[in-house]
Amino acid sequence: MTRLVWVVLLSLPLSAEFRAGVARVRITPPLPAWLSGYAARSKPAETVSLDLWAKALALDDGNGERFVVVTADLLGFTREITDEIAARVQKKHGLARRQVVFNASHTHSGPLIWPRLTVAASTGDDVDRWARAYADALTGKLENLIGEALGAVQPARAEFAIGTAGFAINRRVEPLARIRPGESFPAPTDHSVPVLRVRGHDGRVLAIVFGYACHNTTLTAQFLEVSGDYAGYAQAALERTYPGTTALFVELCGADQNPNPRSRRDLPEQHGEALAAAVTAALDGKPRRIEGRLRSAWELIELPFQSHMANVYQAEAKSADPFFAKRGRLMLEAFDAGRPVRSTAYPVQAFRIGEGPAWIALGGEVVIDYQAQLKREYGSDRVVVLGYSNVVMGYIPSRRVQREGGYEAGDSMVYFLQPGWFTEEVEDLVLGSARRVLSTIGFRAR
Repeated sequence: MTRLVWVVLLSLPLSAEFRAGVARVRITPPLPAWLSGYAARSKPAETVSLDLWAKALALDDGNGERFVVVTADLLGFTREITDEIAARVQKKHGLARRQVVFNASHTHSGPLIWPRLTVAASTGDDVDRWARAYADALTGKLENLIGEALGAVQPARAEFAIGTAGFAINRRVEPLARIRPGESFPAPTDHSVPVLRVRGHDGRVLAIVFGYACHNTTLTAQFLEVSGDYAGYAQAALERTYPGTTALFVELCGADQNPNPRSRRDLPEQHGEALAAAVTAALDGKPRRIEGRLRSAWELIELPFQSHMANVYQAEAKSADPFFAKRGRLMLEAFDAGRPVRSTAYPVQAFRIGEGPAWIALGGEVVIDYQAQLKREYGSDRVVVLGYSNVVMGYIPSRRVQREGGYEAGDSMVYFLQPGWFTEEVEDLVLGSARRVLSTIGFRAR
């Protein structure tokens, strides 16, 4: 297995001011809007209940190191989009790939994202053209967004705190009881809310970056409206509480976590207000000042799929289910071209400000076990583990989840147009890569 690694070497003395800049851009799709996230939807959304936003926080340690956090109210990013933006900002602003992280809130009330995040029952040339046009516009907007944040940097200081919000629950117990009756299963959750606050030297709050491990699925499939779900409402609430600030939500390892309760129109705002209150409470405590050099690292590994043969997809291609039929056709095309899909590229990234907590950014829909394991190894107050970062190519199950079975274990892969389940070594590969990038930035386990 080959790995691509980009690192930063630290030899410069700390001699200049830490700086930060923020920017935002509206990314609400034009109506009618095809939404992604629920296979049951067969019509586009005709209304917008909450605008969608992309936001960027640019950091500069004054010693030549920079880092940009990009967040967006989207189901996820595709590799085609983030690779293109990264190439453009490297050429225009000199940012290496390790210096930009993209994180999606995973709202299920956002637009289709070309080419893979197009989970909707309706398909066809018109829908594909709509998704491609939105992706093209999004790519340009995010490229400009990064440039605006970099151009807005000013002297700043950073603080870190951790709060708690209790509305996330593990969603696997009920479906597992149906497929494996009589058995009991663990239901881990993590209610922590990590918060990074960035202030200008005048004390004004420039940015608040906060995270939570929970699906943005308060609005279920029957709600045909554009919305950032609870994360969107939480950001809006914080921006009212701290006038002039930019609030950026990062989705943590919430692949097997759902908001509770859900499926009522007032609930996204209710959960969002609860999350914003948790952030405010944490900041009203005693946030820890963090300062020093910026450090970042990036590694690209391959995650292998279980072996599969062409005859499986010959049968799928004839399926009445449009998702299985589409996957069958695509996999057969790959076989016919002599390039059957055996693995997928997987990005792992880490960044850190001075002696503050390390932030690990994992691709895909990552289950809570990864967050729990890395916190056990490095300390629950020393590490923040992001999922849904840089690319969402499918669920990233732990070994436990794979052995339990079900949607997150691998049944969901058809909706991502992947060939099937990962092998059980996926957990070791992902954790091994996370440890390496953390080591690269000088971060050690306790």
